[in-house]
Amino acid sequence: MKVLVTGANGFIGSHLCEFLVKKGYQVRGMVRKTSNRRWIEGLNMELVYGDLNEPGSVKEAVKGMAAVFHTAAVVRARRREDFLKVNYQGTKGLAEQAADAGVKRLVLFSSVAAAGPVRTGEVLNEKTEPRPVSVYGQAKLAAERAVLELKQRMGVVVLRLPAVYGPRDRDGLLLWRALNRGWVPVMGGTFSLIYVADAVKAAVLALEKDIPSGSVYFISDGACYSYERIAEEWRKITGRKVRLVRVPFWLGFIFSRLNSWLRREATIFNPDKARELWQKCWVCSDEKARIELGFVPEYNLSRGGAITVSWYKEKGWM
Repeated sequence: MKVLVTGANGFIGSHLCEFLVKKGYQVRGMVRKTSNRRWIEGLNMELVYGDLNEPGSVKEAVKGMAAVFHTAAVVRARRREDFLKVNYQGTKGLAEQAADAGVKRLVLFSSVAAAGPVRTGEVLNEKTEPRPVSVYGQAKLAAERAVLELKQRMGVVVLRLPAVYGPRDRDGLLLWRALNRGWVPVMGGTFSLIYVADAVKAAVLALEKDIPSGSVYFISDGACYSYERIAEEWRKITGRKVRLVRVPFWLGFIFSRLNSWLRREATIFNPDKARELWQKCWVCSDEKARIELGFVPEYNLSRGGAITVSWYKEKGWM
């Protein structure tokens, strides 16, 4: 089967390409001409250059494809328009081009940010009314709705992922480095996680399983995490204890503004991200994915975290 992976050079996209190639899929990866392709160099796959906001390049990328995995997204931006341009408008255009080209199924990598947080003790599921608290979340929700509008023209599956971690991840590196320095900034309450290999496996199941078009799934490793538990897992992995430092929202918000203002390029720790990080609960239920997709995560934080830390140290990132 011929499949297209957008954002093929990225953290999740590169792991997905590796997995698909190993499974025998004919993989085409869409990347920008300026993209760093080191994670996919040497893979037996085709590369095409394209930009989500250039309809002509997208049209060429989806031509002849049976399925599309859409991982490309903007997670750091200075302006609201930048989030919407790629995450909503770019996704909408890609989905329309895919439907026009006769693509059979599109798997959208979305986020729990599209659903928004819940109160302490509650759990996000597919019936939860979406209430995103960030511009990023609003853009991802708009993207979901745009793709789902096409569910009668092609198979559409939406995967809502919590924080994804693993080798090659730069966004979560800030927390791992803080742990390595011996302290953990406590910014919010409880949350879900997913190791990248499990996220990729869930996406391929979303392609291969006979499920209704328009299906939406939360994907996680099934656990509920707190910063206290993160500290305990770090102790298990490294044998070292860490100190928990509670950071009030007002202080974190001020720092996020300064961090954005002082940097020339957009940064992951920005005011929009701060609005997400200080919420009380981002725990989601993966029950529907387990039942309908047969999804069973293979990695908990102890196993996935140990692999991630080892990789960071090997590469000199930590």
